[in-house]
Amino acid sequence: MDAVVLESTNLNELAYGEIRKRIISREFPPGQRLVDSQLAAMFKISRTPIRDAIRRLVKEGLLTNTSSRGFYVFAPTLKDIDEIFSVSIMTETEAAARVIRFLQNSPTEELNHKLRVLEEKANNVFPMENDEEFKRYLMEIADNQRLYDIYMQNQGQRVLLANIIYFGQHQEGEFTRAEKSKLVHNHIVLGIKNKDLEYTRKAIEEHNSYGIEDAIEYVNHLNP
Repeated sequence: MDAVVLESTNLNELAYGEIRKRIISREFPPGQRLVDSQLAAMFKISRTPIRDAIRRLVKEGLLTNTSSRGFYVFAPTLKDIDEIFSVSIMTETEAAARVIRFLQNSPTEELNHKLRVLEEKANNVFPMENDEEFKRYLMEIADNQRLYDIYMQNQGQRVLLANIIYFGQHQEGEFTRAEKSKLVHNHIVLGIKNKDLEYTRKAIEEHNSYGIEDAIEYVNHLNP
């Protein structure tokens, strides 16, 4: 690990951000062991902010903790994939259902404005981070903090999976993937605006199915 100099202010946040960035970008690849003393030396800071960052990343699911062996970057299994995408479909569908109920029961200009913003985000899916922004904004419109919290707890591992697959192993280019996401995002928005939950649910399932197929292929490649 090469040394990185962090500013002295808010070291906890900086350590967390730097380690998380390296996990998401696969600079710290799945299955790699992270040792607090080595990370402290890398960033030239004490172990205290490193330990705080590790604790937060374990809570997010980006690191796993085995009491006897230490902390490892999350390496997905087939069971993980099933659980991650099941939660994604469940939370996104419930969010869409809530927005449709808002449209049916109390349509307002503010809600219509938010749907126009959502439609803009649906067409802006390059780079991949914008795909996640579309989903986050849908969750915000749904206006249910507990649902949002469940979604966000699941998000870290899903984003990591996407980076592993699309930028690491999969041969299909990011642009092609973004075009597919753009199309399905627009189907989701169309279903919501038409107050058609079944149409919307199918679009959400189709969108997640791309990730499920690629994730299974990736895990099977790792464990032939």
